[in-house]
Amino acid sequence: MIGMTGYAFRDFYVGDTYISTEIKTVNHRFLEVNVRLPGLLSSMELEIRNFINKHFVRGKVDVSVFIRVKELTSKIEPNIAIAKQYADSLRSLIDGCGLNDDVKLSHLLHYDDVLNIENKRDFSSYLDVIKESLSENIKEVFVMKEKEGESTKKNILNILSEIRQSRDLIETFIPEMEKSIFDELNKKMNELIGNHVDQDRLLNEVGIMVSHSCVNEELERLKHHIEHFCNICEESSDVGKRLDFLCQEMHREINTLGSKVSLSKITDSVIIIKNAIEKIREQIRNIE
Repeated sequence: MIGMTGYAFRDFYVGDTYISTEIKTVNHRFLEVNVRLPGLLSSMELEIRNFINKHFVRGKVDVSVFIRVKELTSKIEPNIAIAKQYADSLRSLIDGCGLNDDVKLSHLLHYDDVLNIENKRDFSSYLDVIKESLSENIKEVFVMKEKEGESTKKNILNILSEIRQSRDLIETFIPEMEKSIFDELNKKMNELIGNHVDQDRLLNEVGIMVSHSCVNEELERLKHHIEHFCNICEESSDVGKRLDFLCQEMHREINTLGSKVSLSKITDSVIIIKNAIEKIREQIRNIE
């Protein structure tokens, strides 16, 4: 069982170039990967995203890469034709709105294509060292995720133990519930017709009511779900969604069971189980 919260940061130099990589993960229902790169490395985004996707199943994963070059030799050329089009359009806008203003160079520099910047250094050569650094980050993140997973598993198994105890307690109350049905029906029939109760008819009616209140199937399925739940908890990956599905199934069984019973002792146990299932679902939100 692996959690979804982790963090790792690394920085290093490649020659005169400083590079840092950071990965931060938090819980999320599905896998969401966000990659933040400086403009110099924007061409690497798809490659880095695919690399990250291979290592995570669920959770929100924020990846940041920063690069600082001591000396960056670039060739900068103005795009006069484009700048003139921007200037003419801005003058038309000023005249059309009746404004008393001038077009200045600072206005034109807001447009990226006014200056053509050609970097002479090939930054694609840094992809391998960046992926290597991210690999180390991923290892650190998974150490944190595994610790969180172990802690969460312990909490879940403790809560699951409460569910098992309550389920077993309900099973011991079944004879008492059946006797309660018999006594209640016998009492009502005596009130209606006195002491001339047909015992065969009474037993038949009790049998019908007991069959309607029978929860053996629900208890058996709940027992099976608990055992299956424990087995999945021992697995290492892709367990969150399956555990969430099992919680839904357990909740369905206990709802059906609760609608059939009338004994207050059983009703109390049903409430305990429902609350425990909700606690488990809260814990599962942090499981990958």
